[in-house]
Amino acid sequence: MSFSATRLTCFALISALEEDLRNEIRANAGPADVERFLSPDRYEKVKTRRAKDHGLHPSPGLSSLLPYLDFADSHELMMKLKKDVPAELREPLAQLDKSMAKLVDIRNRVAHTRPMEIDDLPFVLDLAEEIVRRRSDRWENLATTLEHLSQDPAYVLGLKIDLTTDPDPSPQHNLPVPDFDETGFFGRQKELARIKKAVKGAYPVVSILGDGGVGKTSIALKVAYDLLDDKDQRFDALVWVTAKATVLTVNEIIRINDAIESSLGLFAGAAAQLGAQGSGESMIDEVLSYLEHFKILLILDNLETVLDSRLREFLLDLPLGSKVIVTSRIGLGIENPVSLSPLSVEDSVRLLRALARTRGVRALDRIGQDKAAELVSAMNGHPAYIKWFVSGVQAGRRPEELLSSNDLLLDYCMSNVYEFLTDEAPQILKSMQVLPGIRGQAELAFLNDYSAAKIQTSLLSLLTTNFVQMQTSSIGQSLESSYELTDFGRQYLEKRHPVDAATRTFFLERSRTLMSLGATIRAEASASPYDPRTIDIRGVGDFSVARLLRDALSSHDNGQTDRGLELCREAQRLAPGYYEAWRVEGFIQTERSDYAAALACYERAHELVQGPGPVNFFFGSFLIEEGGDPARGLALLQNSAPADDVHPVVATQIAWAHLQLRDYRAAGERASLALTLRPITPGEAISALTIGLRSIFYEARFQAEQLELSQCLSEVESAVAIAALIRVELLAGEPADRLLQLVELVQDERDKLPDGDPLSTVADELVAKIRDRIRCVEPDLLSRRIGVLKNRVADKYFGFISSWGADYFFHFNDLEQASDWEFLAAGVPVAFFPTARNLRGERAERATTVRWLG
Repeated sequence: MSFSATRLTCFALISALEEDLRNEIRANAGPADVERFLSPDRYEKVKTRRAKDHGLHPSPGLSSLLPYLDFADSHELMMKLKKDVPAELREPLAQLDKSMAKLVDIRNRVAHTRPMEIDDLPFVLDLAEEIVRRRSDRWENLATTLEHLSQDPAYVLGLKIDLTTDPDPSPQHNLPVPDFDETGFFGRQKELARIKKAVKGAYPVVSILGDGGVGKTSIALKVAYDLLDDKDQRFDALVWVTAKATVLTVNEIIRINDAIESSLGLFAGAAAQLGAQGSGESMIDEVLSYLEHFKILLILDNLETVLDSRLREFLLDLPLGSKVIVTSRIGLGIENPVSLSPLSVEDSVRLLRALARTRGVRALDRIGQDKAAELVSAMNGHPAYIKWFVSGVQAGRRPEELLSSNDLLLDYCMSNVYEFLTDEAPQILKSMQVLPGIRGQAELAFLNDYSAAKIQTSLLSLLTTNFVQMQTSSIGQSLESSYELTDFGRQYLEKRHPVDAATRTFFLERSRTLMSLGATIRAEASASPYDPRTIDIRGVGDFSVARLLRDALSSHDNGQTDRGLELCREAQRLAPGYYEAWRVEGFIQTERSDYAAALACYERAHELVQGPGPVNFFFGSFLIEEGGDPARGLALLQNSAPADDVHPVVATQIAWAHLQLRDYRAAGERASLALTLRPITPGEAISALTIGLRSIFYEARFQAEQLELSQCLSEVESAVAIAALIRVELLAGEPADRLLQLVELVQDERDKLPDGDPLSTVADELVAKIRDRIRCVEPDLLSRRIGVLKNRVADKYFGFISSWGADYFFHFNDLEQASDWEFLAAGVPVAFFPTARNLRGERAERATTVRWLG
């Protein structure tokens, strides 16, 4: 679903106004009771909205609820505070109050993707400018947005429409945004009323007939959107399928690639939208079954390309309740037809002026009524003709010059448009000629070596001149815009501006480079999906942004962190809905200890991703290590991979989260699971083993303190089982010391047992098994001891350890790992090798190879 610059500009202004209203509420509301201030009904509504993002909270504060107020709510609260706000705010608020009803309607059209009306943008723009003119410092966001629009109108193409709304109660649908979204729909009110009346009546099939480009598709979409919100005519779903196959120019017919070419193709499109899975003739029966069991409005566009007996039989067999609207140049003979004629002179002039005003074509916006009527009459009131005409004038040609050719629609209009494109735009067209198909703006930026700002400005130029069409698709939780040449645009370029061999070679080589790099990045992610330096790729469209993110990580690793962050933000501008652009920045921000910025980035990445995936793993790990929220981190980790396909790294990190939450038994179980998963590297195995043995020791010690020796020994037995899973050489290091720690714990508890207690035998057997396993690693390890730190002299880098009734001196250089020094405090357990004798005259024997076992 594509969004016009008109809709995106309205969104930018309305969202800025909303944010300013919330800021004023925050500044003027005072410490009043939140529920009383909002009103009970509004309080519950806003709490419910917030709970969807953050879970239930017994009494959220006003600041946390404000982002979930919709526009009408914010306005009503500001009017409630009107007497308390500064005097300079009262006049703008009064003006806003007068415009509120219309502004709310416009906001609803923007938020719920309903067709825009002709004066929506001028109304919002005029109101915004008037409010800011009175006192811009009190409307900071609105003033900033207006300034941004005046300097760079193209920036709105990078925005994602995200307004606070409740779920749309209308029926499910797949209706595209109509081409009149730029100007609004006007005229043909009689035809519109007749079609809606026919759909609501007894007629199962209503057809809209007329010449190509006369507006059949537009009025069909207008009817569909009106019925979508008609409470008296509720369909369960509205399904749109188009069979558009050709575009008629003055001299020839242009075929559309991959167009539906048969009635079966048309049924396949309908079946796909309805969820049917049949094929061939059975697919027709499935579609009819859906239409029988559900009340569905099926809209079949450009039906003349697929007319056959099968389609006629389908329309004759329609069940009661469901309806079909068809648009066609040819009547079917079995329907209630509504024929469309060209626009009246009055409506044609309105269309001409609306297009001129929206696109900023002053040469047409300021002409007199008589001259405008003369122009549209020369174009026979044909909507497609008028739109192409305005594009030609927008590019700089005189109106009378455009009308002097009989080949306007394809040759003259498009050539005139091409000649006056921005300097960068023709190169983008060449890249799209060489590499046809749908392309994202990030991919186009790479192919042409353009920045985000440059590609957005160029694409806006191409969109407004009808060379390129934009469409938006839903990917996960985000919307992604993509672009392709229009039918007329491609035909014109192939005839008048063919690509030379050198340019073709250049773009093909750029594409091969991108594909090769993308394949490498995808392979890296597949091999190590939970390595923070690999990039998760959703599809080919992510390759170019993934390249930027890879460069960002390389820059950071080479000490150029600011450059790395700059590349992340460029990636975010090119693909604001790509979660990895935010996740990688979160990683870099974590590396440089800016945890607040990292949290914001991870939150954004998490909003954009849907279902299990590495983002949950990285975000969860951050919350455990740096974010101070291990409980939420654990929940994210548990949702980072399907239950039946858990990676050893994920299982180990879940074990670590349980350990941080002091759920030692669960930590040990998850670590044990990690050791059974394949494939697992030696490093991953050591991490899982260390966490597992550490958790088991803590749980065993806890059970011993609770005088539950049987349960304590059961935990130790699980440690023996874990140690048996691992190749013996992997036990060296902390795992062996943890096993020795368990030996000492068991021996201490065994000594407390009375003679003849059966648990004594169990304890002795466990100790023997552990010693045998350690002996297999390295016999000398059995001579290591477990002790506790007696004291540490920090400024002189030495300390003493107590073990078996004796004190042992150690120096900083005796530590196994230098990083352990900061964790050494009186009473913490350590492992060490005792020296055989005092060789240096110290007051105590010496401890070497000291390891902290906190």
